[in-house]
Amino acid sequence: MDIGFIGIGKMGKHMSSRILDAGYDLTVHDLRREAAAPLLEKGAKWGDTPGEVAASTRVVFSSLPTPQSVEEVVYGTNGLRAGWKEGDIYVDMSTNSPSLIKRIAGDARAMGVAVLDAPVSGGTKGAEAGTLAIMVGGDPASLESVREVLETMGRKIFPVGDVGFGNVAKLANNMISLACNSISAEGFALGVKAGINPQVLWDIITVSTGNNWCLQQYPNTTFKGNFEPGFRVDLAYKDIGLALALGKEYAVPLPLGIAVQQDLHDTMEAGFADKGVDAVILPLENVTGVPVRLDE
Repeated sequence: MDIGFIGIGKMGKHMSSRILDAGYDLTVHDLRREAAAPLLEKGAKWGDTPGEVAASTRVVFSSLPTPQSVEEVVYGTNGLRAGWKEGDIYVDMSTNSPSLIKRIAGDARAMGVAVLDAPVSGGTKGAEAGTLAIMVGGDPASLESVREVLETMGRKIFPVGDVGFGNVAKLANNMISLACNSISAEGFALGVKAGINPQVLWDIITVSTGNNWCLQQYPNTTFKGNFEPGFRVDLAYKDIGLALALGKEYAVPLPLGIAVQQDLHDTMEAGFADKGVDAVILPLENVTGVPVRLDE
């Protein structure tokens, strides 16, 4: 099976590498050719445009930062539509707008092309290790056609229903995760300012009802002052905006989601847009004057 992959970023570089290492013929494209250099050195082919990638393969995956990026890759000059052939499959693994991917799927269907939305959870570590959770919306037969390729990237593949539902699941997950991230930062800023040792507080909470995935990252991130991005603040802000837009579409009030959006906005305004989401604690530390760190 000839595979295409578009978007060789922090996630895409690992995901595409795993496909290549599994023995598939791979053609890649990115706005920056240098991003694909390690893949090209290992035998991947280069496509000058998304349309060229589509024309030379039967299945194309994409991992892109924003819905606007996905829209440009599909509909732009020399986009995927320029190279699609009847029977092709397009799998978008971005965190995307459900309404956009539904529109893309409808237009693709008219050309005989199947579309799956398959956003992932697990971060860059999961992408590198091939242990991502993959939420797939779309035609079950198309999913089965690409399941073995998806299994090179993910340990758990969840069919969730119609196209678009993959992103509904991902946005719900991210909203919950980001809310846990924000409240963990507030709890630790409070506890440490009041005088509790961060390690003692962490030991208590991680075996109590406040435990959550975000908090479990603290020993490698917040406690070390390591805010290098696995999941950037600005991308988290994009995701919470997509979740809130979905809430409006379905008339679901999301007051905590709005609070998280404001938290991320304030973090960006403080100059931390390109840091990892754990950086939401940094503005709080500036207010309290007490960093939540452990001595080496």
